[in-house]
Amino acid sequence: MNSAIQKELLTALDREFSFKKSGDWLRQGKCPDCGKKELYTHAVSPKVLKCGRLNRCGYERSVRDYFPEIFDDWSKRFKASERDPNAAADAYLSHSRGFDLQGLRGSYTQEYYRDQDRNIGSATIRFPLPGGSWWERLIDQPGRFDRKARFAPGKSYQGQCWTPPGIDMAALAASERFAIAEGIFDALAWRASGETAVSSMSCNNYPEAFLRALRKAISEGKTPEHSPQIIFAYDVGKAGLDYTRKFVERARKEGWNASAAQVTPDGDGVKLDWNDLFLHDRMSAEHIADYLWNGEVAIAPNATEKAALLYERRKWGSFNLFHDSRTWWASFSAERIAEVMLKEKITERAAIRACAKVVEIANCSFRTLYRERDEVIDDTAYYLRIDFPGKHPMAKGRFSSAQLTAAPEFKKRLFAFGGMFTGTTGQLDRLMQVQTRELKTVEPIDFTGYSRRHKAWVFGDIAVRNGRVHHLNDEDYFDFGRDAIKLRTAERLLEIDYDPDRLDTSWLSNLWIAYGPKGIVALAFWQLSFFAEQIREAQKSLAFLEVTGEPGSGKSTLLEFLWRLCGRDSYEGFDPTKATTAAIARNLGKVANLPVALIEGDRRDDVPHSKRFEWDELKTAYNGRAVRSRGVRNGGNETYDPPFRGAIVIAQNYRVDASPALLERLMCLTIDKTGWSAATKRAAEEIERWPLERLSAFIVHVTRREDAWMEAYRKGYSTAETTLPEMSGINHQRLIKNHAQLAGALDALASIVELPADWVHSAHAMIARMVAERHQAITADHPIVASFWETVDWLVANETESTPVPLNLARDPEKNFAVSLNAFEERCRTRGISSAPTQDQLKKHLRGSKTRRFLATKSVNTITGKSVHCWVFQQPGSGAAPTKERV
Repeated sequence: MNSAIQKELLTALDREFSFKKSGDWLRQGKCPDCGKKELYTHAVSPKVLKCGRLNRCGYERSVRDYFPEIFDDWSKRFKASERDPNAAADAYLSHSRGFDLQGLRGSYTQEYYRDQDRNIGSATIRFPLPGGSWWERLIDQPGRFDRKARFAPGKSYQGQCWTPPGIDMAALAASERFAIAEGIFDALAWRASGETAVSSMSCNNYPEAFLRALRKAISEGKTPEHSPQIIFAYDVGKAGLDYTRKFVERARKEGWNASAAQVTPDGDGVKLDWNDLFLHDRMSAEHIADYLWNGEVAIAPNATEKAALLYERRKWGSFNLFHDSRTWWASFSAERIAEVMLKEKITERAAIRACAKVVEIANCSFRTLYRERDEVIDDTAYYLRIDFPGKHPMAKGRFSSAQLTAAPEFKKRLFAFGGMFTGTTGQLDRLMQVQTRELKTVEPIDFTGYSRRHKAWVFGDIAVRNGRVHHLNDEDYFDFGRDAIKLRTAERLLEIDYDPDRLDTSWLSNLWIAYGPKGIVALAFWQLSFFAEQIREAQKSLAFLEVTGEPGSGKSTLLEFLWRLCGRDSYEGFDPTKATTAAIARNLGKVANLPVALIEGDRRDDVPHSKRFEWDELKTAYNGRAVRSRGVRNGGNETYDPPFRGAIVIAQNYRVDASPALLERLMCLTIDKTGWSAATKRAAEEIERWPLERLSAFIVHVTRREDAWMEAYRKGYSTAETTLPEMSGINHQRLIKNHAQLAGALDALASIVELPADWVHSAHAMIARMVAERHQAITADHPIVASFWETVDWLVANETESTPVPLNLARDPEKNFAVSLNAFEERCRTRGISSAPTQDQLKKHLRGSKTRRFLATKSVNTITGKSVHCWVFQQPGSGAAPTKERV
């Protein structure tokens, strides 16, 4: 192994697993799967990580798969030169694929591929193919491209095979057997294991021309009566198995001694190709013998023959098997077989087949892929893959424990996917006993976004963890080693088109032209929401953003654009006044480290009181605590209180009408038509036209830089805590903390994307103004209270000597104001004032009066000498408290 790679790899291994060196081995590392200190690997040439607890864990993974960043950018690490033009290709074959280059050099070249549409490229290793074609493998971050390998455009390799250097037709004709592998690296793995092998380049390429040439070489050879055995050794999976059976049958009809090799008897299960097995030291002579037997079982012409082969080796009395994507049940009796051998004078092999009882118990095959276990709600389910004969598409689905332990329930669930089970509960039990043995456990999460326990963002089909991007594996979950997670729901809120080399932020100029510093502040809060859990963990709270403005001011355009930065198209938010209680709870709980936008919740006249949304319900979301709870359906008293994991955005025409405690949790951004021009209109239209596929990856690029973002945020927050009181003139502790978080997010945004200094300065000034405006809002009277006192002052000012009873009934009107709400309503009707607040509105808000401080509601001995029930307030500028005797 190259010394530089070895050094980097050993450093990564020590950092990740804390190995202890023992001779030529690294031992006592912490296993990613079981957590025990039983992990080991080779110290000189580490290729495979293995757990020593073989019976209880058996974890095994190649270091290439675990540390892809070390084995993923070869041309930068190994520079090609005139003297060494194949430097990166040589390193890739040696270090990533594990091959000895002796005897291989000269059979490949190092080339370069460029994607013209995306302007990205990669070095490649290219192998010439018969017929003038070639095949090449991209070796520099191939995950960036839609395909990792390419064939020569316009050139055909159909009917041909690639042969390794040193192997010609004469050598193949004289061999005892040789394998036809699917890929070139697979053929090289067989070659490195002491076998002869060639590559057909694809499992659907029957090597007709190659076999004709081989037939000719045999006839012209020294032993024309000898014919080598041909082993079709295609990859695991339905396609590889189907073509293996098809090609073995065809080859046999053409007179070849043909067979197959498979990793498992059913050609399924282990997701390792031959090169992977070679790297895992599982290509010894003993292993290959097993693979050849597996191949014989896999290509059995019928279910009875397959059952007989399995019985011959394992001697099971009864068992299930899969054949032709159907499920069968086989039964054998050793006594009956012996009896038939003796009576019919036939061999044991013939007797086994004569005595086999094989019946179909399902018109499909099904395999339990993994267990889904949710400890929070004490729920367990199993995820199954269902294959059907012919061209019927494969299906995957979740089955409950009850459905897998009772044949009638299983039959109902399977029928939902188009399958029919006719077996017994006992047969189902046996099936599940085998299929659930050493089953991997996957944790389903019921929200999209960040899982604090796993320290990973799960966006649907893509995830981000520790700066790495992960994609769903073939079994629909994210494998993080010891942790395996997936979304519980099939709903995909986000559609993200991620390209690691493309972070297009040219839209920033249009955002600035259309919205100015308000647009930058909104963007800062939006990406602040991507780290809501981390911020609440460190600072215990996260403020809400309130976006208000008159209709047509551009709120919807801005919000829909910000949503597209997360991969959510044609979406603004949900209206809580149109949602049921359960729907509101689910909308609040279905995301983490993402915004939850509540829109148009300010309507009053057209919404019955019983359906109005009470903004004060959101107060607990400020600290990340549960907003709604529900009972757990398990027969006990448990409740499920999911914490709020996102960030609140409230967008409506008018400001929120709520308690002072809720208002202190808000940061208000007012979008208006000030400064509108033809240029702002064009910029807003440009923003609307930006497609989802060019914007959606923004969230991935930001979350991948978690460490850098959080460092910039902490520094910006600390600075803002000091500067905001000076800039705003406000020292309200909660308001400063809330807006300092927004200022820290602004500085963190500037560390990720390039923002002009004057934009950042203007946005910070905007945040300071937001502090002052919010302080004024929470210290001013509620609009209903303000309207009440405005009406009261007008009525009092227009009282005359002929007014029978003054509105202020206090005996000391200079110090106190005592008003009967009934008298207030009557005076308003008399004077024709129809816009005055109602008693219901006043009773709800008057206690929070600030212009005149609320004192009490009580019966007052008024200046008229009568006792009247009044609301009593202290007059502005009056420092004396009312006495108990007189008000």
